[in-house]
Amino acid sequence: MLLLAGCGKDDGTGVRSDGAASGSGTGSGSGTGSGSGLANQDLGGTTNDPQVLKAVADYKTWVVAEVGGLVADTAKFTDAVRAGDLAEARRQFAPSRVRWERIEPIAGLVEEIDGKVDARVDDFEGPADPQFTGWHRLEYHLWKLSSTKDTKPFADQLDADIATLDAQIKTLEFLPAAVALGPAELIEEVSEGKITGEEDRYSHTDLSDLDANVDGSKKLFELLTPALQAKDAALTSEVTAGFAAVGKSLAPYANPDGTFDSYTALKAGDKTRMQAELAGLSERLARIPGVLGLKG
Repeated sequence: MLLLAGCGKDDGTGVRSDGAASGSGTGSGSGTGSGSGLANQDLGGTTNDPQVLKAVADYKTWVVAEVGGLVADTAKFTDAVRAGDLAEARRQFAPSRVRWERIEPIAGLVEEIDGKVDARVDDFEGPADPQFTGWHRLEYHLWKLSSTKDTKPFADQLDADIATLDAQIKTLEFLPAAVALGPAELIEEVSEGKITGEEDRYSHTDLSDLDANVDGSKKLFELLTPALQAKDAALTSEVTAGFAAVGKSLAPYANPDGTFDSYTALKAGDKTRMQAELAGLSERLARIPGVLGLKG
């Protein structure tokens, strides 16, 4: 199998720096997890195409940098939580998730991280279940309970888990098939999850997550475009048009400061149109592995 391997007051700084703490949370995220769908797919397709291999290498470089930024973005959020600053913690929630949402399929391949940081309450006995950790546990406290009380352990745990991701992503083997499947995985996540508003059910920041998923998928597609263009120019054009359509539909809900309107502002007609656009884009992106000869 052809693989590309990696190179070889309390503010929570100690937790972030060593990443050694590991919580007891074992939420699987099954059914409502984020980007772990790749773990259940055949990733055995191999290639000697230099353009595909360059895309894989460039994607790994980008992902490693994104995770590095994720550590810092998450710290801004968790520091506000630990400081008891409810308003600032709420402001930092959506921005802290952007880089995670961009790289969900690959990040989900790091064992247990997806379930620990991004599982929804559906996977647990209830919102008070100690196994329920990560962003959405903190989201529940910040919006549903309107409080930062008793949140420090979950903030510390989120820092530790993201630090683990940062350490492990550098040595994760990026399979060409996984990279080729990534764009469709991200858009499928949007069309079946984010667009329904089920994920960020307390904060209603789903449109921010949706935009980040689309952004991550588009980045992957752009890296694969030279290889794809050489084999199927028509498909390349169709996918490009699909991304443009989704971007146009999302634009009215974007704000100048980079934030997005609440999911509750999404009009029914816009939601229906976006669902159709996303479904069509997902179908086209799903053809990429086959076109590139990466189906096992």
